[in-house]
Amino acid sequence: MNFLLKNLELELDERHLLVGEKLLEEGKVIRLFESERNLWIAGVESLEVEMQISPSKVRACSCECSVFQQDKMCGHVAAGLLALRRHLSEKKPAKKSNTPKKAAQYQRLTTTSILDNVDPDDLAAFVRYYARSNRQFALALKTRFAAKVPMPDSREKFGQLLDATILAGRTKNDRISNSGSAQLIKTVEDLLGQTEDAIALEHFGEAWAMLAAILEKTTPILRKIAGDEEALRMAVLKAFRLLSNLTKEQIAPALRQEIWHFSLDAAPRPAYRLNDFTEPILNLLISLSDDLARSEALLQLLNFELNKTPHSEHHTHVLLQAKVRLLESEGMARHAENFTLECLSDPSVLLQVVEAAEAGGLLKVIQPLLEKGMRLIESEEVKKRLETAMLTLARQQGDHKTVITLARDRFLETKNFDYFESCKANFKGDWEKFVQQMLADLIKQPDYQQNIETIATLLARENRLEDLLKLLADQDSIDLFMRFDHLLLEKFREEVFGFYDRQLKNYLSNHLGPVPSQKVRHVLDHLRACGAGRIAEKLAASLLKDFDNRSTLAEELEIF
Repeated sequence: MNFLLKNLELELDERHLLVGEKLLEEGKVIRLFESERNLWIAGVESLEVEMQISPSKVRACSCECSVFQQDKMCGHVAAGLLALRRHLSEKKPAKKSNTPKKAAQYQRLTTTSILDNVDPDDLAAFVRYYARSNRQFALALKTRFAAKVPMPDSREKFGQLLDATILAGRTKNDRISNSGSAQLIKTVEDLLGQTEDAIALEHFGEAWAMLAAILEKTTPILRKIAGDEEALRMAVLKAFRLLSNLTKEQIAPALRQEIWHFSLDAAPRPAYRLNDFTEPILNLLISLSDDLARSEALLQLLNFELNKTPHSEHHTHVLLQAKVRLLESEGMARHAENFTLECLSDPSVLLQVVEAAEAGGLLKVIQPLLEKGMRLIESEEVKKRLETAMLTLARQQGDHKTVITLARDRFLETKNFDYFESCKANFKGDWEKFVQQMLADLIKQPDYQQNIETIATLLARENRLEDLLKLLADQDSIDLFMRFDHLLLEKFREEVFGFYDRQLKNYLSNHLGPVPSQKVRHVLDHLRACGAGRIAEKLAASLLKDFDNRSTLAEELEIF
């Protein structure tokens, strides 16, 4: 930091300078003194600002506020520097001279040199003329100084500013041109910066006026943007975040009530739903629902929206997530019980709630509902879905015992080895005994034959190769054996040869023609690919010896 104190306006960020000017004008700089040579201390609001000046240059500054910690500059420092400059200017004695005062001489024609010498009335006249002839300059001027214009309704004031910006960018087909989009985004971002300053200065009414205007004016035209629609969308989302921050401040009850009514009125509007702003506005409403009357009003709105013409799955999830969270509020127990009864009496509603809770990370909130559904719902399909949700919740909570119980049941039902791996990852006891019981349960199931492949896969995963070989040998299935033979080759090469030798000879004995010969060739090619070329050659020789009258077989196996 190294700049002339007199050049503050050129060196400081406009946003911090604005805040500093407001603080100084409102008398918030309450003390200013030199604690030691060239080190000045200013009390700005409840904060202490330090400024090192040597001799007329700003060398270093500091402030305790969070804005300074992030930006290395803030409105408090700006206010302190402005106050110090004024103090030093007033303190400096005027030089007496009998000679006429010489006009300052400048080496370059700059904006600063112009502003230092122009008559204020002439400057104002020029700004008026230029604003009439240059629309972008006029909009920038309004955006920069709108907050300084006293009007009965500040929200209307900023609304007029945005209306003018939107109108300036409209095309004949009612869209916003690329250049118009860029100007609108810049205007909104400038207002958001001013909103942050207003919140920091506790000018909550002004902050709300800017945020309300942004949400009210930009949301309906978002899809008409020809330029960077995403940039404007992100700006609107920032407006929601700032509004949420504003409601966490100690704002007046009347202002809180105004924000509540605005949000409740805006929530069902199509513009918010189509632009996917329903979630942030419902989050805002839930945070503002600090009494039973508001909670019930919001619940009525949510129920009305859920009963409308079917929405997209995402929008339905957002509404249900808000409802689940709202029903946790104090005083909503009766409504929560009614909602539980509705879900238990209509499984389709219950399943929608489960899907929404999973998507929103709210399974813990609906855990009692899941447990009641498991006990009371008769549909096996619904129970399985609830069981899956309970398993997800148990994983989230690190409940190993429940994970094992539920994952085991889901594995036996679905044969999905992801559930088997969940059991393994959470099991702490005698794993071999657990696996043995799992195998016994699979064998006892009515569709045992359909479980053979699952059992074989389980044995392979657990490296129980001897049991795997016995199971496969008992099945007399070449195709099934081919899926696992590569695991058996190292320890059971002779047994693998013996199985294929028996099965292929039995197969050829019962099948004639080129197709069986091609099948044999396929098996031998498979063995070669597995690194068992010697076994393939040995099999080819054995088969050609026993079926020496099969010309098609000889043709297929001639390279062996």
